Amino acid sequence: MKTLEIIVTITNDGKLLVNFPVDMPVGEYNAVLVIEDRPIDNCVQTSVQNAQALFRQYIPASRELSQELIQERRLESFSE
Repeated sequence: MKTLEIIVTITNDGKLLVNFPVDMPVGEYNAVLVIEDRPIDNCVQTSVQNAQALFRQYIPASRELSQELIQERRLESFSE
């Protein structure tokens, strides 16, 4: 028995599409499917918000890391 965490798609006509990530022999298998109560978009948004909150514990919102990175890259390019 294998336990897989995969993303599935339900189409408008009720078909379930599965991209199977594991190499298994072709054939029919018994499977149990558990579906979250909401589409993954909500889960992704929640995950992003959780990651941002965790990040903000260590880096204040006033810091612009993207600008710091651009500046570092500019300095590196001068030394090439």
